[in-house]
Amino acid sequence: MLIRFLFLIAVALATSNAIAANDPAAIRARGRLIVSVKNQGTNVQSGHKDPAHFEKRGMELELAHAIAARLLGDPQKIELKMMRKPQRLQAIADGTVDLGISMLRITSASALEVDFSTPYFSNGLAVLQAADGKIQSKRDLAGKTLAVIERNDGDAAAMLAAVGDATGANPPVLKVASFADAIQAIAEHKADALLSEAVNIDVFLARHGGALRRSPLLTNDRYAVAVARGNHALLDEVNAVVAELIGNGELAAMASRAQLPSAGP
Repeated sequence: MLIRFLFLIAVALATSNAIAANDPAAIRARGRLIVSVKNQGTNVQSGHKDPAHFEKRGMELELAHAIAARLLGDPQKIELKMMRKPQRLQAIADGTVDLGISMLRITSASALEVDFSTPYFSNGLAVLQAADGKIQSKRDLAGKTLAVIERNDGDAAAMLAAVGDATGANPPVLKVASFADAIQAIAEHKADALLSEAVNIDVFLARHGGALRRSPLLTNDRYAVAVARGNHALLDEVNAVVAELIGNGELAAMASRAQLPSAGP
């Protein structure tokens, strides 16, 4: 009991310190906004595992600049911290960064670690399948083998968890290294479809086309800016920016400039 009590005190102190170090007054005194973003990765042409990586990152950077402009009067006063996905929420929670803008999905688990802004992007999981593929919903995954692009940041496991209970059992999985490998597996009937974020599939199809198509969304996910829990002052500032960008149509324009299909708050 004593150990748990001390642990809770430590967590409360860490949260309090994070808020103090990252509230709007502290950011203005520091003179720059520190933002967690995606790691650079390799480029799409060399086979990046996420075809929409740079499009999503482009929209996120525009949003970061807009928040910096509101807080500091200068959109260029930002410092970017490139982190892998498992590191981002912790960095936000402990105050290493002011906020995270890296396609962070709002889930019941992530909402226990950080506070989220008004969503700025909506998307979901879907499958890339042959033109005559019959997958239209989660129920259609029964008896299917799904190709999943293997990553180092746990995305594959999270995606499978999101659709795994559709039939009462996890669909069989074939791990592949890239979209190209997944397409080959589908052609060779080793997999029925590739499970990925719909936006990634849309970007891939826009570039490559072929005798393939995307299913309707299998999940409905919302993405938002993350701040340390309890940092209401910073969250209010971020929400004001998102609301303004939605109201004046600039958020949709940002998505369009980033060539993001299926985008919307």
